[in-house]
Parts: sequence; structure tokens; C-alpha cells
Amino acid sequence: MMLATVMVSFVIKSFFAFQAEGNIVGAFVMPHGGIALDPRYFNTTNATAKAQAWLVHDAAEQVGRQIEDLKPDTIVLSTPHGIAAPEDFIFYLSPKGSGFSDTDNCACPPCCYNLSVAMDTKGSQTLVSTLKAEKENVSYLSAFGPPGNEDVPFPLRWGEVVPLYFTKGILNHSKVIILSQPSRRYTDSVEMIPELRHLGESLFQILHSRPERIVVIISADLAHTHMKSGPYGFSTAAEPFDKACGEWVATQDSEKLVVEAAAYVDKALSCGFTGLVMLDGMLKASSMHWESRLLVNFHPSYYGMMLASFVPGQ
Repeated sequence: MMLATVMVSFVIKSFFAFQAEGNIVGAFVMPHGGIALDPRYFNTTNATAKAQAWLVHDAAEQVGRQIEDLKPDTIVLSTPHGIAAPEDFIFYLSPKGSGFSDTDNCACPPCCYNLSVAMDTKGSQTLVSTLKAEKENVSYLSAFGPPGNEDVPFPLRWGEVVPLYFTKGILNHSKVIILSQPSRRYTDSVEMIPELRHLGESLFQILHSRPERIVVIISADLAHTHMKSGPYGFSTAAEPFDKACGEWVATQDSEKLVVEAAAYVDKALSCGFTGLVMLDGMLKASSMHWESRLLVNFHPSYYGMMLASFVPGQ
């Protein structure tokens, strides 16, 4: 009887140790605004804004180092500014991706931040076929050749390049899967909430069952209406929207995002909202305890920029 009890205890402990380790070794929210790349070119006379820009940049470098330390085999990146379809979530199905970004107030050239990545075509194909079988609105795009065998890299821009640029130290060893949010996010992000959370749950179950180490990155800027002089004008919704997103990170309380932030998003104009909701679905599908950390949540310019990490707890 004692032996049986010990064996049962060992099995239970082993099961929970396996669950705690998991295959998704971290999830991160990273901005794609050019300020993050190099604040030296950020043209402002506001000392506070300049200081915040550097804090955003430093936090992005810190997150990049953390991702490198996790040694992921695969990085799954959600972008709101990719090549998009109206309805479907699109996976890029090419062996390579390549592109550039510039930074605020300094266009390319001369400020060219170039990036090339190896993409996991087989993993993307598996995700699309599995998610389609679960009735998710997903598809894939190839570019300039037979799907998965193109000679020309798939075009990337700031939504993918900026966050991945901070992880470039491991991109020779890690493959990338890119998921592009549909263009209906511009008008229907609140209506998409149930779908996004369900997609996040499905993604977690599939990714968590894979043998390799996986990091998830949500490319996201927050409200784009912090300044009257900005291209989208000013809205009183911007500040409470960004605050609610930060509180969601700190508390992992879904209502902070899908109720509080959602109440402001139509006027706040956040490109990253749908990716955040999808990530919330992923985290809530897990039995693991996630340790979350909000590194920064500022708006040095007209748009909000947040860096956050979620890693499995002990």
C-alpha cells in the first residue's frame, strides 16, 4: 500500500511537472512603432516623451534578450499590419520572409532596419489544416511561386520586422510562423472577441502539443488617439484604453481586456487589440500558472506602446 501511494504521488508530481514546463515557454506583447527601434530619431522637444521612448526601447531590448534566453525552436508572431484578408486569419506559407522597417522621423533610406527569417512552412500548414477542421476562419498565402517552395522571400514590413528585430540574435536558429489578423479588425474588433478567444484556445491546444519550444509574440500598439496633432486626432478613450490593457497584463483578469478595454477600443483605435484578445484566449486555455509582468505602458507619441511578458510559473 505504501509503495502504491508513493507511485501514485510520483505520477501526479511528474504530470504536474510536465504541465508546468509546457511547450509554450513564453508569450510576449511587443510594439511595432518605429520609436522602439531607435529613439535617437524621435523628433520631439518634450523631455518626458523622449525619456519614455528610451524606456520603451530598453524594455524591447530586455524582452528580446529574454526570448533569446528561452531558446525557442519556433516563434509564432501575430501581426495586425501584415498582408491581410477581409475575413480569414492568414498564415504566411513561404520558406523565407524578408523586409524592412524604418523609425519615426527617419525613413528608409537611410534608416533601414532589414530583417530576414526562416519560416516554418510545415508548421504553418499543420496549423491551417488543423484549425480549418475546427471551423476556424484561417487560410494561408504564398508568394511568387508554389506554396511552401517559393524562391522569393515573403514580404515583411514593420508589423513583423520591429518586434522580430529585437530577437535577431536567435533568428539563425529559430523558425518563425506568422499569423496576420484579418482586415475586418479595423471595424469589427469588438464583434470578433468570441472568435478571437476561441481561436486562441485552439492555437494553445495545438501549439502546446508540439514537441519543440515555442514563444508567442503579439505585435501590438495600443490607442492611436493620444494627440490632437496625430493622424487620428485626440480621443478621451485613449488613456483609459491603454490603462485597461496594462491592468489586464498585471492581473490576467480577462474582463479588463474584453469588457473595459473593449468599451473604448472603437474610439481609441488600437491595432493591437485583436491580438491581445487572442492571447488572452491562449492563456486561459492553459492549466499552467502564468507569471505576467508589465514592463512599460507609455505613449511618447500619438500611439500607446506596451511591453509585457507571460512565462509559465514554477
